[in-house]
Amino acid sequence: MSKQWKIILFTVSALLLLCMLAYPFGYDQSVFSVGGEMSIKHGAVTYRDFLDTKPPLVFTIYGISSVVFGHHEWSPRALDILFHIVTLFYFYRILRRTLRDERVALFSVVLYALFYATSGFWMTAQAETFALLPSLWIFSLSERTAGGANPLRNGILAGVATLFLFLLKFTLVTVAAASIVYLFIARPQLKFGLILRYIGGLVLGFAASAGLYIFYLYSTGAATRFFESIEWLRGYAAVTPFFTIYFFSEYIFRIFPGGVLQTFWSFTVFLAILGIWNISYKKDSTTGTQHHLLLQIGFGLLGIISERKFFPYHYSRLYWCVIPFIAIGAPIVWRRAVEYFSFVKDLNGFPKTIRLILFSLTCAAAIFFSPMTRIFSNCLYWPYIRMSGKNVGEAVASKFGQTFYQDQDNAAMLIHTALEPNDNIFLWGNSVGLYYRLERYPSTICLTNTPFVTAWTPKNWKDTLLRQLQSAPPRFFITETGDARAYITGDSFDSEQHLEQWSELNAFVRSNYHDWKTIGHFVIHEKN
Repeated sequence: MSKQWKIILFTVSALLLLCMLAYPFGYDQSVFSVGGEMSIKHGAVTYRDFLDTKPPLVFTIYGISSVVFGHHEWSPRALDILFHIVTLFYFYRILRRTLRDERVALFSVVLYALFYATSGFWMTAQAETFALLPSLWIFSLSERTAGGANPLRNGILAGVATLFLFLLKFTLVTVAAASIVYLFIARPQLKFGLILRYIGGLVLGFAASAGLYIFYLYSTGAATRFFESIEWLRGYAAVTPFFTIYFFSEYIFRIFPGGVLQTFWSFTVFLAILGIWNISYKKDSTTGTQHHLLLQIGFGLLGIISERKFFPYHYSRLYWCVIPFIAIGAPIVWRRAVEYFSFVKDLNGFPKTIRLILFSLTCAAAIFFSPMTRIFSNCLYWPYIRMSGKNVGEAVASKFGQTFYQDQDNAAMLIHTALEPNDNIFLWGNSVGLYYRLERYPSTICLTNTPFVTAWTPKNWKDTLLRQLQSAPPRFFITETGDARAYITGDSFDSEQHLEQWSELNAFVRSNYHDWKTIGHFVIHEKN
């Protein structure tokens, strides 16, 4: 492929990614930004100073973006774009080396940018996003090991990368598991000792780096809550229990495959199946690598099932291992499409208008059932909203109503006029964008109230929170309504109802605060 075409394709990828600068915050992005600024700018330690349902590394990434680019809604997007520009070039080089097909490698980069950028503001800059680089690193290291090179060193480096995945999201370690199975199954010619050296190195690298992290937790006083958080996540996962008729009928056969189609779309799933089918009849030196990618898909799907939540961003961990198959399957369809259009063109018995309609309908169907439509609904839509000066909050509400974006803006503007320099706020809810807008951060361990309202919440977490509030009552205590998270908490109560259920906290609020204002979904109480 010519240098000119490479430049064009990389430029298209970069332009798709640049559109994300206009994306607003979703719920998760607000949480990560507040926690990240607390960590990097204010020295807070995750688990010791604040709690959340996500592991700590994503907060560090967001905190770095705030230091580098400032306190802006676009700051983590800018870091995300730079991350992808570098990582997708690495992706291109890995695929070019392992699949020995530059066209597939280049097309995969463009497709990745297309799938990722068009997925929308909520689904980007998630923990799965930043798993791309360590996942590719493990994939590349295991491929090099399959070639017989430095198995122990490769294993150690893969173990360190696995810890990064673990600290982004615990279920992402399936990447390392798939790489080990690949060496046993897809590369049977490898000596057993070589594979054992890779596995030993991986265990050593993971254990050594995990040991350093655990030492950091103990030295900062965060270890106890770290292990309690892992236990809390077991209860979180159990909200949707395995091995029940309901789980298989509702989730495995409906919600889970529905998430696949929502993330990858029907037409591109068909292309991926064609690319996978290509393995069965094309046997060459790249077949082993394709089996490796297929194993990564399988293990990635198992990781998603183990989480039992099935949001589209959960499936984004599969982009890098699914997209090469789409890039392989696309030329097969293209050749058949050329034959089909030639056939339609040669239908002498049909009027030209009928042939044009057939051609147009075929193209429209292919576009409609692919991610191309999301270019307009996301990549072009949000820059248009920003540049035209339209109300971002209304646009967010039209897509994801439960973010309460506009209510956060309105409440923050009202509270800002009343705050003195040393005043603080406390949010009993999930819309922590209030903290971000006011640049006032939690002085308690409660970032969102989700970890504190479940039936399996450790008692000492609630005792600590109540003690912190009593020792330094904030100026405003803000309660959120309509923010029920049944898929996390296992009940249908919103934060206002959870406050009423926690008698000690409710008594603290009623004794020390009076109702001040209600703005949308936020009930604001002011200290007496």
